[in-house]
Amino acid sequence: MPSPAKTELRRRLRAELARMTPAACAAASESIRTSIPSLANWQAAQTVAAFAALPGEPDLRPFDWCRSKTVLLPRVVGDHLVFHTVETPAQLKPGAFGVLEPDPANCPPVDPANAEIIFVPGLAFTTGGARLGRGRGYYDRLLGTLPPKLTRIGVAFPCQLVNAIPQEPHDECVDLVLSSPA
Repeated sequence: MPSPAKTELRRRLRAELARMTPAACAAASESIRTSIPSLANWQAAQTVAAFAALPGEPDLRPFDWCRSKTVLLPRVVGDHLVFHTVETPAQLKPGAFGVLEPDPANCPPVDPANAEIIFVPGLAFTTGGARLGRGRGYYDRLLGTLPPKLTRIGVAFPCQLVNAIPQEPHDECVDLVLSSPA
């Protein structure tokens, strides 16, 4: 059962995200995408795990900037995320929650622990890396299984950066948070 403080924070952030115009979301997403190549370990990374955006999430469009890297995208299977190697957007199809997911018939599954970087969505982040997800625990379960050498990068719009997030023992943090200027 989620804490009342987390429930209220999720409610508040969903309302803030709903107020963002499509143009503001697109501009902030573009700003985030253009900052990715300047990340410290980006050049050396060969495999990158990303995500296809839900409404209200920054749209990373990994095929626009990952041309020389192997891209892994998740698919919801039961209570877990299974990552697949994806080469083109044509290999995606609508899946759980209406988000685009790899077509398992055309995209081989791969252990995300093989990636050097994983981009992580969330409803809120602190600058210290605390993360508030959407409440189903998919990324908390995943991040808890990944090796510490894999860089975890939270991705958020400026309105999703908060001073504090109530933490529970199962909550996983990210190493850094990537956002656009406010």
